[in-house]
Amino acid sequence: MAEWPVHITLADVFAIELIPKVIKEMEALARSQSRIEVVARNEMFLGETKVVLLERDSALQELHDSLIDLLHKYGAWFNTPEYNYGGFLPHSTIQKNGRLELQEKFILSSLTLIDMFPDSNWKTRKVIKTFDLKQS
Repeated sequence: MAEWPVHITLADVFAIELIPKVIKEMEALARSQSRIEVVARNEMFLGETKVVLLERDSALQELHDSLIDLLHKYGAWFNTPEYNYGGFLPHSTIQKNGRLELQEKFILSSLTLIDMFPDSNWKTRKVIKTFDLKQS
């Protein structure tokens, strides 16, 4: 994970039966969602992980809520459900090879679905699919 590119977390770790309908609906959600300008605001630790907190504006919150609604619809079970909806903490983990600088602005242009436990191995990750958000 330390080698991952800089990214933001829109939904905490969850378990779900990954049926084709879930991927189709995520793709539809992404296609209906405009890109979002995001601003890095503060640093903090989430547990032992140092992160950059992002400004939680209405567009980012709405995207998070829609994504969580979709995942709940298909029976997702979240490791830390307290970080959903009103508890959402949009953040970017500070990676070994990069980070967001405070006050930096960037455009959120895609969603990526990651398998956090491929082949029952918690030490690896697998990209399932990346969904581009629509250009305004």
